[in-house]
Amino acid sequence: MKRFNYLTLGFWALTIGFSSCDEIENPVLQAYEYREDIYGAPTEPPLIEVATQRVLLEDFTGHDCGNCPAAHTVASNILETNEEHVALVAIHAGSLAEPFGEFVDDWRTEEGEFYLLGQIGSDQLPTGRVNRSGGATTSSNFADWNNLVNAELAQEPLADIAFSAELEAANNHLNLHVRNQYTESISGQVKLVILILQGPIIAPQLNYAADPEFIADYEHKHMLRGTGTGATGLTVATNPIAGQEDVIHYTLDWNPNWVAEDVEIIAFLTAGDSGEVINVNKIDLIP
Repeated sequence: MKRFNYLTLGFWALTIGFSSCDEIENPVLQAYEYREDIYGAPTEPPLIEVATQRVLLEDFTGHDCGNCPAAHTVASNILETNEEHVALVAIHAGSLAEPFGEFVDDWRTEEGEFYLLGQIGSDQLPTGRVNRSGGATTSSNFADWNNLVNAELAQEPLADIAFSAELEAANNHLNLHVRNQYTESISGQVKLVILILQGPIIAPQLNYAADPEFIADYEHKHMLRGTGTGATGLTVATNPIAGQEDVIHYTLDWNPNWVAEDVEIIAFLTAGDSGEVINVNKIDLIP
């Protein structure tokens, strides 16, 4: 059974101090109840025949981080080796992701800034998290990601998650149908986080391993574009017991600037606001 280092679960303030003079806001978004009045009876999410352990790999990056492409290559190789069992998200955050000069785009998100500066509490890239093992404040060097991923994949799942999604572009809505199944009892709150990814996005990137180092047409993959649940997610269970299964339906706001054909959705369960990842799953919005 996978062991968690449980944090004290309580009410989180809307801001978390990053330094004595900086505060990083925890963005909280409103997820709506499924709009049955508009869309009729909701679709049933996929069944979970056998619980499967998967891993969330968060790759923190920035377009002015010359070592970040090397880290993303490691992450991409891990994903390629474990395509069905690893969900990869590239999170542009921190000062090296700020627009300047030829880096005209701002790929940062409020959630990404909170993850890096508020939870990890560091403005140094590249770095990453593997299932947030050790808690959300713990990050690791990309040289360690492969071993950490393998260690997490070897764990027995405490729960599993499956979901489907439907884009209702005419109303700028995204409907999500989520099934959570618990194989072990879990103490405390369980949170659901939804991440919206897009890629490839062609934009400049600094790469110290390239010549020239400035790459104007770099392919940014698995880029975090937003969430449907806020940074720390929505409470979906409290003290769930082994054998419990919950089905939940949401209607979320859709940003028309996202390119639906290139969108991937990641859904994962955490132990509380900033706890470790219990399990994760992913789908392409348009298969």
